[in-house]
Amino acid sequence: MTLRESLSQNYKPIIYFILFVLIGFPLLHPLGLPLPIDQDCRDVYNKIESLKAGDVAVVTQYIGGGNRAELYPQYKAVLEHLLRKDGVKIILEEAGTESPIFSQLVLQELNAFKRKTYGVDFVDLGYIPGDEAAIAGLCRDLHALVSKDYYGTPIDQIPMLKDVNTAKDFTIVVDITASADSQFWLNQAYAPYRTAIALGMASAKVPDAYAYYKAGQIFGILESLKGAAQYEFLTGSPGLAIIGMDAQSLAHLYIAFLIVAGNVAFFMGRKKK
Repeated sequence: MTLRESLSQNYKPIIYFILFVLIGFPLLHPLGLPLPIDQDCRDVYNKIESLKAGDVAVVTQYIGGGNRAELYPQYKAVLEHLLRKDGVKIILEEAGTESPIFSQLVLQELNAFKRKTYGVDFVDLGYIPGDEAAIAGLCRDLHALVSKDYYGTPIDQIPMLKDVNTAKDFTIVVDITASADSQFWLNQAYAPYRTAIALGMASAKVPDAYAYYKAGQIFGILESLKGAAQYEFLTGSPGLAIIGMDAQSLAHLYIAFLIVAGNVAFFMGRKKK
């Protein structure tokens, strides 16, 4: 049996083995393939980079097991950037029941408790149930809605929240979500208070956001793993997203090669016949 005959009979295992190698290699040895930066991602970076001491950044997220691959790298990249900004107050809020798990995970991975002082530089409000009604209450009167933070500390005993009461006191809100709560923040924070909002989203939700971006109602968008990778590149902190994009890019190139090679083989076979 010739090599060609062998390959024609056993091509599937070979194809999948090569695909496995191409995906696995960048996970172990990141390649840093070229990565164009979208303007909507750059706008998020520029806005956060422009924050000054005393500004308040609210980062809210609806991350769960099903969307972790798309959203968690965004969350981590944005928080890494915010933790570098001296004097900027960071408020974390979770909109989903699984979401607090990922807030605690990212704070540990970024070593936040050693880099900043909890209660002075950042605070985690935890999961706030109620969907749009909860966001409305948070924007109208944070102290009336939330009595304790995630760790059980009374809100009135947290120094950085002393002068933070309504959405007028929020400099920016970055909402990282695959849910409809992005619209809730537009309704309850941007519309009545003109709070600056950016969205980090799963790919399926991004088309809904572009109308608001083009209208100037949100100042930027992070799109899925691609947006996270671009943000990691801008901050100079390569992580899971850039590694994931390397693997994804190699897989796409390989699939394109297989399509071309398959068509060439098909037409050559017809010509011989």
